[in-house]
Amino acid sequence: MRQKGEKLVCCVLEKPEGSTSTCKKNQLIFIPYRDVAAVAREVERQISEKMSKEEFNRWLVWYQKVNVELHSCYTMIPLRFGNIVQDTESIQDFLARTYLHLKSALNGVRGKAEFVVRLSWDLKAVLQEIAQGWKDKLDPARAAEGGKILFKAAEEKRKVLINAMHDRLFPLSVDFAEGKRTDGQMLINRSYLVEKDKEPLFDEAMEKLGRENKAYLTFRYVGPIPAYSFVPLEFNKGNFELINEARKILQLPQKSSFEAIKASYRKLSLEYHPDRNPDHPEAGEHFKKITQAYDALRAYCFSLGETAEYSFSREDVEKTFIVK
Repeated sequence: MRQKGEKLVCCVLEKPEGSTSTCKKNQLIFIPYRDVAAVAREVERQISEKMSKEEFNRWLVWYQKVNVELHSCYTMIPLRFGNIVQDTESIQDFLARTYLHLKSALNGVRGKAEFVVRLSWDLKAVLQEIAQGWKDKLDPARAAEGGKILFKAAEEKRKVLINAMHDRLFPLSVDFAEGKRTDGQMLINRSYLVEKDKEPLFDEAMEKLGRENKAYLTFRYVGPIPAYSFVPLEFNKGNFELINEARKILQLPQKSSFEAIKASYRKLSLEYHPDRNPDHPEAGEHFKKITQAYDALRAYCFSLGETAEYSFSREDVEKTFIVK
């Protein structure tokens, strides 16, 4: 169990006018810094996938609902679900350290919303339709070859459908982002960033696509929601084990300048580069670890801002929010 008073941080928004101090409203705590504010809720235990599935899902639904409601009133950016912060002072420190990154992200999503478009098909029905049109061209005696032809035709059809949908929707948006396809039936899982005045046109285009396409296609459409897929920043509390391991891989002391970090990275990456070690495949794996270690330390230093020397002690790492 975690101490009462710790905070689950949902999002950061442009501070309401006239708000100058921490306030509570409907279980939410608004914690201001300059012209932004973090929105949080007090929690008594860690929100994690280790809790029961039902309880985890209740918290996730609450988090999504709060962010959608806030998005309807404010320019806001959602934070990754599960960010637990010790106290109000830690949140204010987080806002101060990441202020410039937050302002840039808020500017990028102002007046815009995300719309998620998912297109799936019934592959069996598609193959049957293609086979029906080609029944005079396929040789029943060569079923394996015919199957390859059908699947190749289905792949071409998939590309045509995706491009046709995108050509209708992208002109009504300012950006798009790819999501993961969860199964073989899903053709596309794509998010579009849409300006508020274009939302009715985007809705209309989706309705037309639904009416015009065949029965074996299924459209799912969610929005407007906060711009989860378009916030170019991810904020994570510093992971000491990760940073310490990266420090050791780059052979650095407990404190180091960024120039020293870069110098060590260049030296080791040249030493272990696969092109220089064609007879030692393990060198390629170590080269990959060196690159990952440098990326981790660079993100850590970037989050702290410019300084002469960076500390890799547990205390300093764990009080830092790392911006990626």
